[in-house]
Amino acid sequence: MKILNILIFCCAFLITSAHAEFDQFNTYQWNSKTQKPWYEWWYYKVVIPETKESFFFVYGVVNPWDQKKSLKGTRAYVGMGDFKANTQIESKLPITQFKAAYDQTFVEIGGQTASDQNLKGDLKDKDGDSYSWDISIQKDWAFNAMGWAMGLDITNIEWYPAQASARCSGTILSKGKLHQFTNAPCYQDRNWGSSFPKWWTWIVSNHFKNNPESALAVGGGLPKYFNRNIPYQGVAIGLKHKGVVYHFRPNDFDKVSIDVNFGKWKVSAISAFNKIEIEATAPKEKFMDLQFVTPTGEIFHDYETLTGEVTVNLYKRSMLKWELIDSLYSDAAGIEYGEPSSDNKFASGFDQFFRSIKHLQ
Repeated sequence: MKILNILIFCCAFLITSAHAEFDQFNTYQWNSKTQKPWYEWWYYKVVIPETKESFFFVYGVVNPWDQKKSLKGTRAYVGMGDFKANTQIESKLPITQFKAAYDQTFVEIGGQTASDQNLKGDLKDKDGDSYSWDISIQKDWAFNAMGWAMGLDITNIEWYPAQASARCSGTILSKGKLHQFTNAPCYQDRNWGSSFPKWWTWIVSNHFKNNPESALAVGGGLPKYFNRNIPYQGVAIGLKHKGVVYHFRPNDFDKVSIDVNFGKWKVSAISAFNKIEIEATAPKEKFMDLQFVTPTGEIFHDYETLTGEVTVNLYKRSMLKWELIDSLYSDAAGIEYGEPSSDNKFASGFDQFFRSIKHLQ
């Protein structure tokens, strides 16, 4: 009996260890028993600080059950963008060309693959020019932005910075130029859900001057809650600094304030023991309009740059006042604001600044 108990314990330990090896929220999330509007994407970014060149890569699927393409947005896709060259390219494929794993981070679309350790792609534009990438990833830090609410389908969109901080090495061919890099700051996150939020904002960086180990991830907006429109914004903040992770989440009753204007983002938050103040800026010419199609076919515009500037001031509570812990600065920050075309007042061009959006939680 003792031998049997030992064998059962060993098997349970091995099964648990195997499951612990992969990140459950960095895997395929779609419930294959449901046939409703649904999307998932795996987003990656790479910044080469020495040249100020930056790139994004996205692998995704919309309505994976809809093989008859009854909904306008249904498709699988692979895309990439070169910010310095102001170039985007995307390949749209039938959903039958999409494969993803539930027990590991792995996506394959038309023979192009992405995981938490490597991504490869090879696309051609309408002129026949080639774009390709072969990149290895070394993970540093994952940030559970939604905390206890992650994976519970409380909101219509979930965001998970699975590799809020990572290092990438490899090659990228874009606009006839071959880029080679080693240990460049990079990032990977996951989005999934049934529909898009009313608006979205995002600030990330893992390339801070004099603080190479630090990483920041800020993201959120105005989602639906249990498929209902409730006027409650949710923006989460994670900061890894000197081996300590500081987090600020609305669902943990932390107070988060957001003030977004085109060219300048201000975010501040207070938890029980800490306060953080973030300011991110970038000129309008650095932004590209990344367009994502919703499950029902509407275009969602993401205005994004990967080489903005961000300053972070971190404080701790000391008696009745706030004491500054540290100040951080990066000139390789990802900054973004997005909203659907139906609400978009800026799609005609960046001559019109973002309307001021002020939120208080």
